Amino acid sequence: MKKHILLFFFLFTGVLYPNDLLITLETSSFVSIQTDRKLSDEEVQQRGLDLLANEVIEKIDEIDLRKMARSAIFETSYGFRWKMINLHTGSIIIVKVNKDFKLISARNSKKTKIMNP
Repeated sequence: MKKHILLFFFLFTGVLYPNDLLITLETSSFVSIQTDRKLSDEEVQQRGLDLLANEVIEKIDEIDLRKMARSAIFETSYGFRWKMINLHTGSIIIVKVNKDFKLISARNSKKTKIMNP
């Protein structure tokens, strides 16, 4: 019985306010969730992002490349991002760059800036 009342209420609301229902359905199609896309290894090599990422990392004084491991590169709405993990201490550095591979920010896991662009 409860299911029938709920269905009746939904249909009755659509009859009384059809324009509001259509506007809601139309605007919901324009909302898009921006998610990061993980790039495949082939795509990273094809674009030459490995070399560009290494150039950006070499400019940051606090990162010793011999002790660091890099995560996969993610493409975002503003550019690219990846994480660097120190294999000896376990500290994490999050690097963000724009589409032209200009450094936006480099932050540690405590959200404090390591280097300003």
